[in-house]
Amino acid sequence: MSTLDSPPERLRWPRTHRFNLSTKGREAETEYRERIAASRDQSGRASFDAARTAWATAWKLQSEDGLYLSEMVSGSATLPQLLTAMSDSGQTRKDVLDALGRLDDAGMFEHRQLIG
Repeated sequence: MSTLDSPPERLRWPRTHRFNLSTKGREAETEYRERIAASRDQSGRASFDAARTAWATAWKLQSEDGLYLSEMVSGSATLPQLLTAMSDSGQTRKDVLDALGRLDDAGMFEHRQLIG
């Protein structure tokens, strides 16, 4: 079957699923924030990019994944909320789903399902 004839990939999570950072996720977000803050002591975009890359390497994630953790640090969020928030950063639906998959696989979330 060709790709065009294939059914669309199912979402891993229903719309009401709440993403909440696990202890590991909170630790990763704290380190991300600290590295970004420290990069401001140096001038230029290169120090910011280097800080994100170093963080991502240490956590075996991608550099933009820190944005998602930062978005969720103040509380849990649903997929529609994350899609809206991350669209302001130029992230597409596919980008968001891919990042959530990576973060979930890395143990960054505790999951909560809304009932009713």
